[in-house]
Amino acid sequence: MTVKAFQTIERAPAYMKVYRAIEEKISDGTLKDGAHLPTEAELCAQFGVTRSTVREGLRLLEQTGLVVRGAAKKFVIRRPVASDIAAAASRSFALGGVTFSEVFDALATMYPEAARLAAKRLSKEKIAEVRRAGEALKEARDNDHEATVAGAVEFFQAIARGLDNRVMLAMLQSLNLMIGESLRQVIARAPKAKDRILNAQKNLVEAFAARDGDLAAEWMRKHIADLKRGYDVAKVDMNAAIL
Repeated sequence: MTVKAFQTIERAPAYMKVYRAIEEKISDGTLKDGAHLPTEAELCAQFGVTRSTVREGLRLLEQTGLVVRGAAKKFVIRRPVASDIAAAASRSFALGGVTFSEVFDALATMYPEAARLAAKRLSKEKIAEVRRAGEALKEARDNDHEATVAGAVEFFQAIARGLDNRVMLAMLQSLNLMIGESLRQVIARAPKAKDRILNAQKNLVEAFAARDGDLAAEWMRKHIADLKRGYDVAKVDMNAAIL
């Protein structure tokens, strides 16, 4: 009796093969950041495919952020930076239906240790940047919830940027982007939410300046615990999907 051990091989469309061939050259460093791709006509000749096939492959590369249109309609290689990865990750998580609860768990797990690391790594200039983010939040009008959310998120973004670690930057920034929606609900409904955020930010900046990792981690835990209390007061459905 013959046992079927293999599945039918999927035949990828020609444009997908064009996409993968170029993607591989970008990934292995053959095509450097800022380099120009050959023209459509040249790519057609090199791949032995039609112009429409090349255009579809290029369109997919552009959609995934690996190339951008430069001068004279030429495509330029653009390797993703941390902010691109973070934006793509947050969109993927949202499309996948992740909940406020899942994002909060990740935030509560990762950010206290990020704060501890920040106390060691943030330069004076980066600490000043974090402090300016707090000052911008302070200047936001109490009834301007969008400005308050933007200021609160930027404070976290500034911490992430100062860690000098691209992997952590992308991961933390994706969390920051997703937490924004829940912050809108908390700030709009919880009393004195802005004042509590400002107090935590002040103590975090002081811990960073003092190079006190334990204190920074403790204040970040307090800050995140206060966010959870805000969720409860604002009656945020933690099982709801982030949109």
